[in-house]
Amino acid sequence: MNSMSSDLSKQPSPQSLPVFAQKALDRCHVMLPDSTHPVGALIYENQFYVYVKFFDNDDKAKHVAQKLVERGNEVILTRVRKGLVLWVLELDAERVGRVIR
Repeated sequence: MNSMSSDLSKQPSPQSLPVFAQKALDRCHVMLPDSTHPVGALIYENQFYVYVKFFDNDDKAKHVAQKLVERGNEVILTRVRKGLVLWVLELDAERVGRVIR
């Protein structure tokens, strides 16, 4: 097996992407390097995941999340009453304000 195929085998499948209850994770606002306004974020494993998009269709959310993973991003999905929310890891984010639990 070459290194490229072993790298591909490590990527999560759409069924294995983490989906959390949004209320189970702490929320906050963060500043991104090229942004002038704070954006919503979740704290997971002491890292910031910034809001990308709400989806009212689970399959569409998982498809878009998988495309981001294939491009090298780390993502999580959260379950809300009407669908799923997609969040992407942002290593350069800096928390502003308080943590919302």
